[in-house]
Amino acid sequence: MKNLFYEFCSRAIDWIFRVRTTGALLLKGGLLLLIGIAAVDFAFQVNYRDKESSLNLQFGTGGALPDSIVYIVVGIAALLLISGIYVMWRDDRRERRQLLIVVEVRGLHGTVDTPSVKVVKTKFRGNRHPVVVDFRPNRNGELVNPELMLSKIEGMKLTVDSLSQGRDKSDVFVAVGGIAAVPAMFLVGKIFEDESHIHLYDWDRDLKCWKMIDRPDDGKRALPLVVPTLSPADTEIVLAVSASYPVDDVSVGAAFRGLSVARLSVDTPRVNSYWSEVAQQAFAAAFRDSIQQLMGLGIRRIHLVLAGPVSLVVRMGSMYDDRLHPELIVYQYEKSSTPPYPWGVAMPTHGSPSPTIHKLKVPAAGAADVGT
Repeated sequence: MKNLFYEFCSRAIDWIFRVRTTGALLLKGGLLLLIGIAAVDFAFQVNYRDKESSLNLQFGTGGALPDSIVYIVVGIAALLLISGIYVMWRDDRRERRQLLIVVEVRGLHGTVDTPSVKVVKTKFRGNRHPVVVDFRPNRNGELVNPELMLSKIEGMKLTVDSLSQGRDKSDVFVAVGGIAAVPAMFLVGKIFEDESHIHLYDWDRDLKCWKMIDRPDDGKRALPLVVPTLSPADTEIVLAVSASYPVDDVSVGAAFRGLSVARLSVDTPRVNSYWSEVAQQAFAAAFRDSIQQLMGLGIRRIHLVLAGPVSLVVRMGSMYDDRLHPELIVYQYEKSSTPPYPWGVAMPTHGSPSPTIHKLKVPAAGAADVGT
């Protein structure tokens, strides 16, 4: 009930403080001028004769102002009305030729089948085109096929490029969301890092619906990066990021024996959080700064284990700079697997322009074997 009340208030505030278009403002100005000149030019006369005790009242719609002033004001009002109609027609024509590509990634068994294409960015008036990336396992308990995942994401990129071809870049918007493995969503964010009109959405677990990331800033920020003492020989490290759930320390230790672990987290990791774009941007910036801090300590490869909302993972992926940052491998968590992080996706780098699957071997006690 609390969330429904918040939703009602949020929509009411958006309607009250909605941005008026230039065309609507011109139309409003023209109408107000016409109403104003009619009111000011309203003539009222009273004639009273004392001897005859007579009273004569006269009302008129003209005569209070000189005709020249009336004509000038009416001309300006007409110009505003015509300009407003033209601007609204022009804006509507441009909106109709705009394209919103709604990318929905489905990668986990049993996830929702509710299409997102109709419910994200409801105020968008142009054309919509869904791009569904589906690599869900067929049966419950079956793990994600990483090779199929990469193939589907590659096909997604080709589809988006094809839909955008021949259009002005300012007329193409992309909305990205879904429910899928962390490495997949991080890679999707990396792929769309150069797109200027990217909008993120996520599944609201309380309201059971897709929602844009557009709530007010909740003030949630990442804590400072915690880095263990490193030796000059340390060139690899595990970066554990806890945003929605605490990362399982036991699983990290079992999968990455012999590697030091740096930690980035918030005070209280919570599921169904980070609906504020400002808060997401701040956390993603803290993640980027953490990578740069580790790079300054001589780290050349980072093994990333991450627990966070899908939309935040996508935004973090867009922050990774393959030209400047160390090698980054983003892992999938499978609690029942041995090791608990069986595989990851090595992000594209300056030396390897395509993402690759990185599989962990079961390490021997006291050894660190992170495989290929």
